[in-house]
Parts: sequence; C-alpha cells; structure tokens
Amino acid sequence: MISGLVNDGTMSYDDKPSKYLDWWTKDPKDTRSQVTLRHLLSFTSGYTEDAHSTRFCMSFLKCAQNLYEASTKYVAPGERFEYLSVHLQFAGAMAVAASGKEIQTLFEEYLYKPFNMTRTSWFPERDPQMATGIISTGDDFEQLLSRLLTEKVLSKKVTTMMETDWTKPPIHPSGDGWFGHYAMGHWWECFGYGKPSEHEPLSQRCLDYHIQAGPGEFGFYPMIDRSGGGGEAGPKRPPYYFSIPLQEPDALSGVPEYLRILAKPMVDLILAGHEPSKVPKQAILNITGGLIRRDIVFIQGELLDCECSKGGKGEPWAAMSKGLPEDEPRENRQEILNRGGGITLLDIVRVHEEVGDCKCKGRKHAMQRSAEISR
Repeated sequence: MISGLVNDGTMSYDDKPSKYLDWWTKDPKDTRSQVTLRHLLSFTSGYTEDAHSTRFCMSFLKCAQNLYEASTKYVAPGERFEYLSVHLQFAGAMAVAASGKEIQTLFEEYLYKPFNMTRTSWFPERDPQMATGIISTGDDFEQLLSRLLTEKVLSKKVTTMMETDWTKPPIHPSGDGWFGHYAMGHWWECFGYGKPSEHEPLSQRCLDYHIQAGPGEFGFYPMIDRSGGGGEAGPKRPPYYFSIPLQEPDALSGVPEYLRILAKPMVDLILAGHEPSKVPKQAILNITGGLIRRDIVFIQGELLDCECSKGGKGEPWAAMSKGLPEDEPRENRQEILNRGGGITLLDIVRVHEEVGDCKCKGRKHAMQRSAEISR
C-alpha cells in the first residue's frame, strides 16, 4: 500500500517524516531528523523498542503522534535492524499526511482494489496496526502475489526497491538469523544463515535464489521466487509465486515454515520438468530441500508426544531422526545438508506410511488455548 504512494509519485522512499508530519523533529542534533521512509520500511529507522502509548486519540495521525512522543529509545538510522511494529506505524502516518486521505481509504485505494483483495481488512478501524492488524485469506493473498510477480500494479523500479536487501552488513544485526535479511516489510529469505553469526552476509546460494518471503503469525507462508533458477538457485524454472496458507494456533505458528522448507524445492524440480522421486536424495538436499536434526527437535518441542495409528514409542520423531547425524549447534544448516544430514519430503511420506496418522498433545493443547482466547 505504502509503496503504491511511491509508485504514483505521492511520496519518495527518500522522504523524511518531517516533510509531512509537523510533529516530527527537524533538529539536526536529533538523529530522528535523518530518518527516511526507506529506513522505516526496512526496519532500520533506529528505533530499538516498541513503545505503547496509553493516551486516548481520535485519529490515526493523532495516535501516531502519541506513539512518537512515547518512543524514546532509538539510535541513528541505518545502523541497526530491529524487528518492531513502530517503524510501519510511522510509515503509515507519512502516507496519511502525504495523501490527505484517511488510512482505511488508503487501504481500499492502494491495496484492496488494485490487488483484488476482496476479503481483507485491517483493524482496529480508527487506528489499524500496520504490522499486525491484517485479516485475510489464502485466496486474497494469491491475488496479491500474482500481481506482485507480474508487476501489474507496481512498477519494476518500485518492486526492485522493495525487494532489495536493506540489512546486509554493516547493519547490526544483519537479520533475524533464521529467516534471513530484511527487505521492505518482508524477508530476503535465507534459512538459518545466522549460524554461526547473524552478522554474516547472505550466502551466494541465497543471493541466487532471491526469494522474497512474508511468513505470518499463525502459519501462513507466502513468497515470490523471481530467480528463474540457475547458478546455486537450483534447476532452471520460470519465476513463480508460492504460498502455504495454513491457520495454526499462535503456539504452533513456528511449525508450518518447515513444510515450506520441504515443499518448495519439490515445486522447483517439478517446474523444471523433473520427477522428484527420480532425483537423487542428495541433489534435493543440495537445493535446501531437507530438514536436519535440529528442525525435528524444534517441531517435537512444539507438538510434544504423539500417538500414531501404527504404534511405536517416540514416533514419529524416532523414524524422522533415524540415521541423521547429531546436531552441530553452531554449524550452518546448508553445510549439514550438503553432507547428506537431512530428510526430504519423500522421506516424510515414507515415515507416514511407516507410523500412520499421528495425534500430538501439543497441537491439542494449543487448539484448546486458542479456543479459550477466542471465547
């Protein structure tokens, strides 16, 4: 939505908030005076903590001003990456002030209509939370991904700026360590790059893949792959969008990303004209298509003990881990996969045939907690 205002010339990524917001400092001695829209969208504005304003406000801009006055922890922009909500709230305030339109009008004109998102909304109504307030569907997000991929709404120039790695070194840290670096409002995906250090540049493989991903809480995982394959990006294939639309309780929101890890490389192979079952296992692991022992340990920690229809104590975890090397905690996951230390989606099919359907205590408890919260 915000980049739509850049696309039509209403704003520029280089604009400072003070150009539109009379309450934003212009004092050169205050580092916030150097913040730009680009910093806000890339989460490098310098803010180091999400503040919470308790003052009553009647409009989106007034709420943003209250948040600004309550946000007192920051450093110079362009030095740190911080995964916070405050950046996007201020970017939204810039959009409202620059356009002279209400925030919900901007959602309608720059997001819902051009991207054909007919069942999407943002809440609360008066002061929507830009980072967390979306309610949407898998179908609506497919409409968004399709139009982003084909650049039917935003120009290639704007899309390229959105899909740039804005947190590479010397930004500190350079990303989240698990998902990768940050672009604008989404990740430049590079699973597990932060082992052994989150200050590392992205690997050549992740640069070649050029995957832009927006994993969401509760399990939804949309992405765009413009790479076309080749180099270290796996088999040559057409650019495409890919999504896993799931809805899990918050307690299990970290699990569906492992389905993405297993499934996406299979899609790469299929689009390249290969039959995955005929591709050597090591070739699949080489294109990041496997889970390693630490992944299985994490999933087990979320789902807890399971009861599988074909019996067996400790299943499906024992069958999934069989033959895998012990984890090296500080070693990058791709190094482990390159040595054959992983299981693929085809292995998961085999494990399912072996142990049957499983019901896990963690999922049951998480669903109960979700229902209690809903009530």
